[in-house]
Amino acid sequence: MLSWNLGINASCILCHNVLETRNHLFFTCTYSAEVWHALTRGLLTRNYSSDWQTILSIISGNGQSRLTLFLIRYVFQAVIHRLWQERNSRRHGEQPLSPNQLIQIIDKLVRNRISSIRALGDTTYDDVLQLWFEARS
Repeated sequence: MLSWNLGINASCILCHNVLETRNHLFFTCTYSAEVWHALTRGLLTRNYSSDWQTILSIISGNGQSRLTLFLIRYVFQAVIHRLWQERNSRRHGEQPLSPNQLIQIIDKLVRNRISSIRALGDTTYDDVLQLWFEARS
């Protein structure tokens, strides 16, 4: 949008510190980094990273168990979606959420998604909820 020269403020609306870029917004911004870290440090353990390319490599690879990889990919999608939604809400003047509020929303979203898979009778991912609880503790 900055290249369109629309006269908008191009600083990150989440942290107000630097130019908003994809790599900054996902996940070097202090706000998004806090959310990402809280939700993924237990899943990624020693592979934890906030670097965009490293994260893409992790979710594209096979270095994790099938269930862990499913969960990492779903959390990645949920965090990206909710951070972008939070960014847009702030751009349009809505009340900002704290990182902790967003973490709680995404955590609930992940638990609901896992429960909905189980409710469909798919037993493939029966252990995912337990894995999520372990990763969050």
